[in-house]
Amino acid sequence: MMKNFFTRTRLLFVLFLLAGVAAYYFWQQSERYASGSRVAPDMDFAVKDTNAIYRIFIADRRGRTADLKRLENQWVYNGQYKARPSAIEVLLQTVCCLNVLYVPPKAAEKHAVKALAANGIKVELYDRHNRLLKSYYVGDVTPDERGTYMIMEGSEQPYVVYLPGFIGQVRVRYLLGDEDWRDRMIFTEKPENIQAISVEYPQHRSASFRLLKVGTAEYIVQPLFSTTPPSRMPQRKGAAEAYLLRYEFLGAEGFAPSELNIDSIRATVPFAIVHLERTDKTFVKARFWPINAQSDSYTGERFIIHYLTEVNDGQDYYITQHHVFGPIFQTYLSFFEGRGRMQN
Repeated sequence: MMKNFFTRTRLLFVLFLLAGVAAYYFWQQSERYASGSRVAPDMDFAVKDTNAIYRIFIADRRGRTADLKRLENQWVYNGQYKARPSAIEVLLQTVCCLNVLYVPPKAAEKHAVKALAANGIKVELYDRHNRLLKSYYVGDVTPDERGTYMIMEGSEQPYVVYLPGFIGQVRVRYLLGDEDWRDRMIFTEKPENIQAISVEYPQHRSASFRLLKVGTAEYIVQPLFSTTPPSRMPQRKGAAEAYLLRYEFLGAEGFAPSELNIDSIRATVPFAIVHLERTDKTFVKARFWPINAQSDSYTGERFIIHYLTEVNDGQDYYITQHHVFGPIFQTYLSFFEGRGRMQN
């Protein structure tokens, strides 16, 4: 009798211990889910290793799409344009760090699902073999603005998602417009990859010049037109090399707006035409028309603020700033002794 009592006691103790361990385990799991350190499959929105992502497809209900693909060392937008690196960086920071904040209350679930179905942005992430990694929908911000509604494709359970350290709506990081994604850089040239640069001033022909690579890190500057007499002064040491460095990072403020009368502007004489030839025989040609100027109230001197800039004979049109591009508007004589940049 006593032996059976102890046996039953030990059995009850073991069962109680197992029940306690199971309860602790499930409590730990729920804490982990709540904190976002571990997630169920339909709430696992993040792709921690962004190096595994080779394609990102984004689409909304209005038919707008952004198809981003990683090719070698750059991303390409919609199979045609170089994607803006800063926009790609923000997007990758987003998809790697998405975290579930909480499960919306039952009263809000129906509205969240309905809104996601009507206005959600679809996001698909693929690996280098075009295998789908994640597919989910991004909705609107929550009423308290602490998170964003999201739902995994194929799931019926929406979640409120956030980015640690970011306050605001996650949805705004999934861009769709051409101007959001297309790279605005016009010149991004390493000096060693430049064979020649010609700068023509149609209204000041004598100031026009051609900078030519004639050897390893050796350059000469010549008049662009034969009617301009060559300078009798020695070329300033390092002037050509310093000038080439200005072409490493020259970008536009934005794309030319649709309301700008481009044809009318193009019918006028441009201020400058820059033609850059690379050592691989490719080139970039840019033409600049002043479109925004101000005058000093004391001296009356006119200052250019913006240009309409055409790249490669109409391939693209940008709005560029004079304070960014002004340093490349040098004159022929400025490479020799005592002359400055071109004034317009």
